This record gives sequence, C-alpha cells and structure tokens, in this order.
Amino acid sequence: MPIADLTGPFSLLVVDAVGPLPETERGNKYILVFVDYFTRWAEAFAVGALDSITFVDAMVNGVVSRHGVPSRLLSDNGRNFTSDVAKSFYQTLGIKKLFGAAYHPQTQGLVERFNGTLIGMLRMHVDEAQTDWDVYLPRVLFAYRTAYHEALGDTPFFTLYGRDPVLPLDVAFLNLGKKWKSNEVAQYRRELNRSLKDSRHLVERQLVKAQDRHEQRLRNQVEVQFEVGDPVWVYQFFRAMRGEKRTKKLAFSWHGPYRVISKVGENAYRIEIPSHTDKIVTINVNRLKKFRGRWTRPYMDEVPDGITENGEEVEDGPLDETDLPASSFTERLTVGRDDVAISGTDAPLLDVVAKRVVNRAAEYLALTANYETFWLPRSALMPAYSELVNAFERSERMREDFPY
Repeated sequence: MPIADLTGPFSLLVVDAVGPLPETERGNKYILVFVDYFTRWAEAFAVGALDSITFVDAMVNGVVSRHGVPSRLLSDNGRNFTSDVAKSFYQTLGIKKLFGAAYHPQTQGLVERFNGTLIGMLRMHVDEAQTDWDVYLPRVLFAYRTAYHEALGDTPFFTLYGRDPVLPLDVAFLNLGKKWKSNEVAQYRRELNRSLKDSRHLVERQLVKAQDRHEQRLRNQVEVQFEVGDPVWVYQFFRAMRGEKRTKKLAFSWHGPYRVISKVGENAYRIEIPSHTDKIVTINVNRLKKFRGRWTRPYMDEVPDGITENGEEVEDGPLDETDLPASSFTERLTVGRDDVAISGTDAPLLDVVAKRVVNRAAEYLALTANYETFWLPRSALMPAYSELVNAFERSERMREDFPY
C-alpha cells in the first residue's frame, strides 16, 4: 500500500477473519480482525459466526464507536463483506469499500501477518483442549498494541494516543500517582496535540523507510545454507486424528531439532531423526530453519513457499509420522495418579521449563514430545533426564546472577 494513500489514523482499515477455531464455552469459533494501516492498531473480536450481521455489529460497536468512521475498508470478497446488508452499511456511513484479489492474501499482507502473530501469541496460552482462546484474546491484543514495531519506530498504542500506557508493573513498582489540577488540563491537551502531530509525522517517515528496507531486503536476499551437523527446525503439517477437535491453527508446525547429515543438490538436505538414527529423510531447504534454542521455534505464519492450504505435500515434503519406522517402544511416566504413555520416541521429554517447591520437594515442569506439560518430581526425572534438569538449573542461576 503506497504511503501517500495514508492520510492518518483509520484512513484505511483492513478486515479479515480467522477460523474456524475450537468452539469455546462462550460459543465463539472465529476471530474477526481489524487492523489500521497507519498506526498498526488492531482490534479483534471473538464471534460465533461470520455472517454480515455479526460483521456490521462488530464494526459499529467495536470500531466506529471507539475510533470513528474509517475512510476506506479493505477486505476479501467474502459474502459477509459483499452482501446487501454490508453494502448498505458502507453507503450509510460513507465508507469507500476496497476489495483484495480473490485467493490472493498478499493483497491484505498486513492483516495476514497480524493473524499469524495473533495465533502464535494465543498458542502460548491456550489449554490442551484449545477451548479457552477467547479468554486470552484481550490480553494478547494489549501486548501486541504496546509492542515496538520496526515499521512505526514506536508502538501502535503511542502512535494512536500520543502517550505510553500505564502498565501493571508500573503501578506495582513505581509511584506514578499524579493529582491533576483543573488549570493543567488545557496545557496537557495542547501538549498532547503537539505530541500526536509529531508522532504522525514520524510514522509517515518510518513507513517510507520500512518500505525502502523491505524492497532492499528483497534485492539482497541470500541463499540459505546449512552445514553438516547443524540443528534445524523442520516444517511439518498438523494432522488431526479422527474425532480430533483441536485445530492446526493453534498447533505447532515447526518441529525439531533435527540434524543436517549432508546436502543433496542445490535445494535439499538429508536430515537425521534423533530417535531413529538409521532413518534419513530428504527435506527441501524452504522447509528448514536454523535452530538456535528451544524457544526460537518459528511462528505459525512462517509457512514455507509451496505449501498448499489443503495440507498436501510435494515430492520430498516435511517429516511425517509415515517417515518414521514403526516402533513398539513406549515409555510410561507416572504423573500424580495418572499413568501417561508416550510412544514413538526414545526421548519423550524435550525440555524442563519451570520449577516449583511442593511440600519441600522440588518439582519441574517438563515439556513432552507431543508438546504437553506436566509437573514431575525430581526423582521421576533422574538420572534419565539429568542433563535437562541441570541445564535448567544453570540457566536459572545465570538469570539470577548466581555463580555456578
């Protein structure tokens, strides 16, 4: 979108929908998303349907009533955005309606990238059943709005309001109490107006620079290279089992680490599966990313080129359960009163991510191979997973600046 076409906040609003997601206790299955092109401010609403009435209701009560009427609205050609009800709504409020190309999400690249970020953030909070995502939606939105954006040179919150929000930590640790006097309000209003003008001029310059940087990156792209022995993430489709209610949108798609064994031709590498060292799989380079630690897992929106929406694979596609040889190996962990069986791998625990003390005994939050977490006593982890426990303890001591 050319910067010259943006005249200020909410001069161009983009709308899109995410879903269907697992239905929540409140009956929500979709997220209706609005993103302002100028400030990157995002609104998102959990809804039970995507009909035109729901869209108009969210637009009126969630956008117009908070930010005013946008000059233009960009969407795809979905029926909920093109119906007679929607057209009447646009005409009544004087909104110029723009449509992106059919089946071409790049037209709405800004909102598509936000959707991926939003889902990635929700994924960090939802429970195993994935039915509580709407509970965390407002908090995730606040985190996004108060995060620094390179294209803006600031946060969406400051860009829109001309001030930074008071965060919970500010209230807890800083004395921010200020008693306003009546004669100070006019002065604050004048200062805020100047701040907003300066902020918007800065945003215009930053957006132009961001466009230039993006074009420069496209011109200077270098070929990704991996060395023998490099640990990598591998893109893998989520396949729900029969009767499965979970969705791939909230599931991990990048798995690892796997090890590079050798290069095959110009665009593929042979990858070793840790649990089956006799099994080697050939993977295209666009489905590989460098592994720099467990928490560097790529976001869901980082989908390799050539991956189709229906989840079909091409040629030497990403690792699948069919790539692994059959195994009768099963390891059992006793978690409280539950006996948990994890099969198909000889390393069922991937990481130790937290620690607590219960009745003077240490317990560790362990991440399993199927990306579930359980609190386990130290005795259940030793000695098989002593390396994971010791690595966690070392990282905690380093974080607290204790010598070790």
